[in-house]
Amino acid sequence: MGWTVARYLSRLYLMRFAFLLLGLALLVVFLDFLADGDEVLEASGGAVLPILRYTMLRLPEIVAELIPITAMLAGFVTFAGLARFRELTALLGVGISKFKLAAAIAPAALLVAATQFVIEDQALPLAVGELRAWGVADYASSDGEKATWIRQGTDIVRIGRFDRAADRLQNVTIFRRDGAGNLLERVDAETAVYRGGDWSLQGVRRSTPGTPAEIEAQPLGWPQGMSLDLLLSAATHPKETTLMELIDVGARSDLGTQPGYRYKLWLHERLAGPVTTLVLIMLTVALAQPFESRTGRGMLLAAWLAAGFVAWTFDGLVLTFGEIGLLPPVLAAWTPPAVFAVVAVWLMLHDERRKVRREPRVPVLG
Repeated sequence: MGWTVARYLSRLYLMRFAFLLLGLALLVVFLDFLADGDEVLEASGGAVLPILRYTMLRLPEIVAELIPITAMLAGFVTFAGLARFRELTALLGVGISKFKLAAAIAPAALLVAATQFVIEDQALPLAVGELRAWGVADYASSDGEKATWIRQGTDIVRIGRFDRAADRLQNVTIFRRDGAGNLLERVDAETAVYRGGDWSLQGVRRSTPGTPAEIEAQPLGWPQGMSLDLLLSAATHPKETTLMELIDVGARSDLGTQPGYRYKLWLHERLAGPVTTLVLIMLTVALAQPFESRTGRGMLLAAWLAAGFVAWTFDGLVLTFGEIGLLPPVLAAWTPPAVFAVVAVWLMLHDERRKVRREPRVPVLG
């Protein structure tokens, strides 16, 4: 019976999840195109294929944002339907506890969480990278040269353009500073070529504060250089990098476009995000009640919506505290799923205790 219930609940849940995700994704894509469609049309010359390309590239980021919300909504709809047709009453009446219901829907929840991780870790970075290279709508560079600024130890590096195919950088400027942040030297290079595990600066001009630039006849070594892939990872927003890239950049506390703790935060968030979605699905199981009247179902729906809003707000608030440095990265990433899990288990235990109190006691004949 347990496997039968698990298949039935998983099928119901996944069907509703897929339907809701598809509908919400299409709605958000349509609204997104209404907001930025004129820029896409201008960049594509009104052609259809570039518009379809933009839509497909936007989908991973939109779907990644929608999966946690949709996962909880699908849980609400699934158990509301079970309560409406008294199936939930029957399941609980034959001795299936909330914990067994959670175990029954766990395979579907794990599938949703795994899908979220794959999209966030693989599809989203690839799609956003294509959009930024395309430079349309919100992904257009703020300056005409598309320059990238990177912190490397005490130095500040400005890179005009990455050329991955040739393993080189164009229009590189290095501002060498002391520990107090005072400028010691400015090094301008036309190109930086990566060969033999190190960088060679070519077409170099060096200057110090108060002195004119001097042209270097020979290429200049860049002893603090690193691989082109690592530089590209460090120049990308942590949310838009893969897990392995986050690990590589996180190991270099002296490198990045943002403070080092943000890379550690997003490293933990990449792992904690799917876990949070999984726990939120379990929370919908804990909140499920076999109300038969319309008033009871309305109250249950209101409780579910309130729980979803509180969970979404709390998760975003804690993550914001982590991004501005008010909370350690581990605490900021893992506090929401831990809190949601404790609440879900407490609600399930509360239902079990209430069920035991309501069960009639059989008199013992002496």
